[in-house]
Amino acid sequence: MDYHLHNIDSVDIPFNKKWESIAIGLSGGADSALLAYLLCSMDTEPFIVHCISHTRMWKTRPWQGHDSLKVFNWLRSKFPHIKFIRHTNFISPELEYGNIGPNLTDEYGKKVSGDNIEQRAFAEYICYTHDIDAYYNAVTRNPRLAAFNGMRERDIEPTESNQHLAIMKHMNRWAFHPFRFVEKSWVVKQYKRLGIEELFELTRSCEGEFKDVNYTNYTPGQQVPICGECFWCKEREWAIEQNK
Repeated sequence: MDYHLHNIDSVDIPFNKKWESIAIGLSGGADSALLAYLLCSMDTEPFIVHCISHTRMWKTRPWQGHDSLKVFNWLRSKFPHIKFIRHTNFISPELEYGNIGPNLTDEYGKKVSGDNIEQRAFAEYICYTHDIDAYYNAVTRNPRLAAFNGMRERDIEPTESNQHLAIMKHMNRWAFHPFRFVEKSWVVKQYKRLGIEELFELTRSCEGEFKDVNYTNYTPGQQVPICGECFWCKEREWAIEQNK
């Protein structure tokens, strides 16, 4: 084992100060923004953080790319000793889960959607070509409430047999999902505990679309409403309420 477990409010996050570079999927949401912040806070020595973001649903939700850039720029200003490199990838809307479902088979034999393949393959490519020591993904589990009806694969409890879902070796390098068994209420708690509500306010969870705002008239930085109806909105609001 060439990493140490850093216990952050009862959640273990693997890290090694001797690593020269790491990568993280940075969507612009609260989960990945928090994980990036925690990782950057673990070392005061210079190292490289590769942030992987995806251009998704570019016609109907063109603001998503700007949301991830806002988080990236905030991190870069907060941690001047770290070299940040941003990698962006394009995912065709026709390949998204919402359009085709898990109807494709990836190279590992798993039934997935096109965006699943694109995200994993691009992360593999970046990690390999830049010889990155460890890759991090901030996916969380659904709230333990049946009424949320979230993505089925996020309904998971930790057992002795599934710890590989949080810590695994992939293509001869580490791949970590430290929030795999963590609910979003814990994530929101950390923003308050660490006093980084400013970063939380930059993040966006809503996956809703709006008829009067699209790629033809959206201007980067403009205020975009939230739908309040999608799972991601309800999960965020629930997490905020849990921390009041």
